[in-house]
Amino acid sequence: MSDHLRFVLLGPLEVWSGDVRLDLGPPKRRVLLARLLIADSRPVSADRLGEDLWEGSPPAGAMSSIHSHISRLRAVLEPDRTRRGGQTVLLSGSAGYTLHAPPQTRDSTRFEEAVNHARGLLTRGRLAEARREVQRGLTLWRGTALADAANYAFAEREIARLEEIRLAAGELHATVLLHEGEPDKAAVIAEELTTRAPLREAAWALLLRALYLAGRPAEALQRFEAIRTLLAEELGTVPGPELSDVHVAVLRQDLTALAPFRSHTTPVPLVARPAGTPSSIVGRAAELTRFDEILSDAGGGRTRWVVLSGEGGIGKTRLAEEFASRAADAGFKTVWVRCGIDIGGEADGGDGPDPIGRLISMAYPDIGLEGGSEAIAGELTERLTRQPTICLIEDLHRAGPRFRRLLGSYAAVLRDVPLIVVCTTQDTDDAGLRELLALLVRQTRATLMPLDPLTVADVHELMQSRSTPFNPSVPGSELHQREAAALHRRGEGNPFLITEILELPSEERTGPGARLPASISRVLRARMDLLDDRVLTMLQAIAVTGGELDPELLLRIRTISREELLSLIDAAVTARVLNWEDGIAPGRTGRYIMPDLVRELVLQDLTPARRQLLHAAAARALTELTHRHPVHIARHLMAAGPLIAREDLIDAAFAAGNRCAEDDQHAEAALWFDHAAALADDPGVRAEARHAADTARLQLDQLERWIGHPGDPAGLPRDPAWPTDPEPRAG
Repeated sequence: MSDHLRFVLLGPLEVWSGDVRLDLGPPKRRVLLARLLIADSRPVSADRLGEDLWEGSPPAGAMSSIHSHISRLRAVLEPDRTRRGGQTVLLSGSAGYTLHAPPQTRDSTRFEEAVNHARGLLTRGRLAEARREVQRGLTLWRGTALADAANYAFAEREIARLEEIRLAAGELHATVLLHEGEPDKAAVIAEELTTRAPLREAAWALLLRALYLAGRPAEALQRFEAIRTLLAEELGTVPGPELSDVHVAVLRQDLTALAPFRSHTTPVPLVARPAGTPSSIVGRAAELTRFDEILSDAGGGRTRWVVLSGEGGIGKTRLAEEFASRAADAGFKTVWVRCGIDIGGEADGGDGPDPIGRLISMAYPDIGLEGGSEAIAGELTERLTRQPTICLIEDLHRAGPRFRRLLGSYAAVLRDVPLIVVCTTQDTDDAGLRELLALLVRQTRATLMPLDPLTVADVHELMQSRSTPFNPSVPGSELHQREAAALHRRGEGNPFLITEILELPSEERTGPGARLPASISRVLRARMDLLDDRVLTMLQAIAVTGGELDPELLLRIRTISREELLSLIDAAVTARVLNWEDGIAPGRTGRYIMPDLVRELVLQDLTPARRQLLHAAAARALTELTHRHPVHIARHLMAAGPLIAREDLIDAAFAAGNRCAEDDQHAEAALWFDHAAALADDPGVRAEARHAADTARLQLDQLERWIGHPGDPAGLPRDPAWPTDPEPRAG
């Protein structure tokens, strides 16, 4: 059996036989071994291996290549076994290939067991043993889990699971230190966790608790403001109950609540996966290819700068994490900093110590910070020639003037060293930020990577990765593609919004049963909380009238000047709750459109009475405008409910029915006449409406028989004089 072998998964893949590390061969063979390890002693068919190892497009010689790799792996894993039936580690059978690697032979299993054991020891109050056990587990990590397969879809779930346990283990370590009365050490660990997982509230709660118990309450309050701002800007959320409770306890100086009693050591689920995290990086192939080129240049001694930009939720941090992972696999040291959360707990841009120097000191503690940026850069240059480094600076748009100025000065003096600096920033109108980016382009030839929304094809791929694979040639795939197009429109191509919608059951993602996820509601409300009440009132009117801004209609509903309307439109566009679409089709002008999700939220928040008032106002305004379709007026009157007299509703229903009949829309005409009949108290009016409905249905029946006439198998050609839709529907 394979008990004499040890499989190392918590970093680049290694296999040890006793004290000898085995030569696993080329990268593809290592990926194949990783795939078999993930199967956990279950067979994997050759076809499945081909699909996974070549990302769904195995070449013609894939099977031959797999057989060759299997044969060589057998020779490496069990060199003393005969080639005829003597293998006990890597077996083949009718179901495929099976790698027998018992749990105790894997470092990942030993890590999980150590964390669980440490958690149990903490529960029983055996603190010293718990600390030693969790430290023992954490020392097993040597980099990204399953690093050789980190770019393969089949490995993503297992990598995410192991990384989640690693974060939970760090939180457990900090908790044990708090119990042992060492809050300063706990704060250092919690600080590292918030840097690695900036949106993880459990780590932030630990940090606040540790800072307060270390006698640093002011820093604890500063950190709470930092994470509160971060959650609002990135996700549109507010701190959850645990973090909020710790904040209140700090404000009240409630030592009883902040002390590390056992009630504060509730285990963090070890196999949880962050909500909304995409299962793969979709739609960023060009950026990843470009970064691989940059990584090669930097490895050869060229300093490279990269700027990732785009709106919130577009995937900047996810892509930066992938960059960091690839660089780490290439032997680069990784350093992270998030602007607005200075390394020492102060707001960056202040007059404190050099923030870039302090960042450098995290990676190279023995470098002195005296003498200014040029002196530091000189010492850093010497160090970088021995240790390539990637520095990731997140949220550059939130950095203060001093941080930006110093960053520019380092860009001028750090040349020709194996260093990559990746900055992420949101699109803003900040003149200072534009000036800095222009400086980086001039001085360093920085690579600018603005991230565009996903395409419909990208969304289709993302949907496939989250559901049972299907063959695009079989019936039903066209429906799947239409769903992708609808999801793309609803989520505006934003990866965060789309992945959150994909968490819903399929029937609630798009269409009549579509539901608005709570996470998206919080994001959108965070945008709208910054808007003036006049802008919100305008958005309500636009939402009720169909989502497309009709200036003439809106001016009558709101009774405001055109100048004021333009000001409100600008504010809404800046907040990304109203979009401008250029006219592309011949004869079509540009228009302002409310995003689907924003419209859904606005309508959801309207009270029934407020919605009825807006519908009534829209109906009145439409009657004042010429060339407005009676159907639009009737729809608003019906939606206004008790605010409209019954006689007016009957008249509107007759007008809509007559217009639909004139336009040969007989089915809709019949429905409007049915409305009139149901509303009428007068027997004569009711009879008239029923007769009109019967007539419309008779005409519809005649038209359908005419279309299906045997002499016209292709169907009735459409008369060019027939209107299509009277005009884009409003409401």
